[in-house]
Amino acid sequence: MIKRTIYSSIIKEGLPDRGTLLLKFLLIWLCFALSLKPASLHQNIAEQSPNFIVIYTDDHRWDALGKSGNALIDTPNIDSLANSGYYFPNSFVTLSICTPSRAAFLTGRYGSRNGVMSQRQNTVKRGLKSVAHYFQEAGYKTSVFGKWHISNSPESMGFDYEYYFHGLVPYWDVEYTLNGQKVKTKGFVEDVTVEGATDYLREISGSNDPFFMWLNTWAPHMDEDFSWPAKGRTLTRYPTESMPLPVTWPPDFSGKPQYIKSNRPHQRALEYGYSRSYPLKSHIRGYYAAVTDMDAALGKLFETVDQLGLSENTYIILMGDNGWFMGEHGLTSKVLAYEESIRVPLIVSGPKVQSSESDELMLNIDIMPTALDLAGIHIPSDIQGKSFKHLLGTGNTKEGPWRDHVFYEAPVPVHGTQPHYAIRTKEWKLIQTYDLKKPDELIFEELYHIASDPNETNNLSMNPEQKPILDSLRVLLEERIKKSREAASI
Repeated sequence: MIKRTIYSSIIKEGLPDRGTLLLKFLLIWLCFALSLKPASLHQNIAEQSPNFIVIYTDDHRWDALGKSGNALIDTPNIDSLANSGYYFPNSFVTLSICTPSRAAFLTGRYGSRNGVMSQRQNTVKRGLKSVAHYFQEAGYKTSVFGKWHISNSPESMGFDYEYYFHGLVPYWDVEYTLNGQKVKTKGFVEDVTVEGATDYLREISGSNDPFFMWLNTWAPHMDEDFSWPAKGRTLTRYPTESMPLPVTWPPDFSGKPQYIKSNRPHQRALEYGYSRSYPLKSHIRGYYAAVTDMDAALGKLFETVDQLGLSENTYIILMGDNGWFMGEHGLTSKVLAYEESIRVPLIVSGPKVQSSESDELMLNIDIMPTALDLAGIHIPSDIQGKSFKHLLGTGNTKEGPWRDHVFYEAPVPVHGTQPHYAIRTKEWKLIQTYDLKKPDELIFEELYHIASDPNETNNLSMNPEQKPILDSLRVLLEERIKKSREAASI
């Protein structure tokens, strides 16, 4: 009635026809704008707050991906994600083992800062907020799916919705926890995890609230029986006899810490039969098939995101939690600071992210500040990760060079390893191993020219020609070790 009264009183003034028509048009436009539903306004606000899906793939080494140049492995969905977004093949973790890697992602801090440095030291320090806490405080719906592997509960780490399993499980018919209730499931673990995630997305897709989802795969981690029971039809795509043997097999332990030969990293490999080619090829086959099954499940997630119309406003960030030795240097498992263990894939796709590739050195602790930055949420000043939003081509032209090295810390003996630390630049890597009983006593050094020796076969630490680079890396590494030990003692 008010709008009609205003309109009528103006018409009675007897304006010229042209002016009347113009005024009519303006008033009609104003009435339309004022009649917009509140939901539309909320929708515009939601569009300004992007959604996030962070995918942590388990034991997924950097080269177990078609995009990496591996022509044997079949990963069409992750490859498509990489081709549509930004791919960082030079990405690393702060400590190559499941629990510490997850705590590093959640807190944006090294284990020496967040308190999680092994499977036993598995509780994030009290008072530290996780990335989910910050999104939760900003009005986001937060959820976690798949593997959970720290002692803190998902709820205590800022997740509103949880659908997870804990630790070592089978590949099939896994028991999950759904918001505190145990749920028995049927089928392949990755299919079940993704189905839970896609059902959740359908449920909240009508909401005006943005979401932050953390999805953790189980494959290609070994199952509870230390095997890869992938789907039968997938295994047939990888004939055992066609699997490649590592360049560094059979192993040559010269230039390596000799304890490795007698401890778990090598001895467990011998138990698996890695002294012979067929058992090793059989394991490589199982690992590749598990990666392919994981990729197929993620494809269903990506398809659902598209079907629900979420693609235009959703960042998808995929990273491996750590790598995995498949017989390289005669080893299995992870932790040790060689490339197969610490180097992982990293892909970012989403609004305005360029389709490109970068050889910059990235870390898993960088995901938290980057996601917060992309969401316009304040980045805490005391976290150790760095936002790489400006590298994504999203319009932010932040100046200044990116990091020139990554620091790796493994101060606690895990899986038969001794305390060791490493510095990795684009060209070089220095690894220092310390005494098990006297953690301040350096017992072995390894220096590799990664640019010319990517397989880390030639230890140059005793080469006098490389003394200048060795000395400079020593200074850098020892300073980082000092800070790491100081942080761990707090």
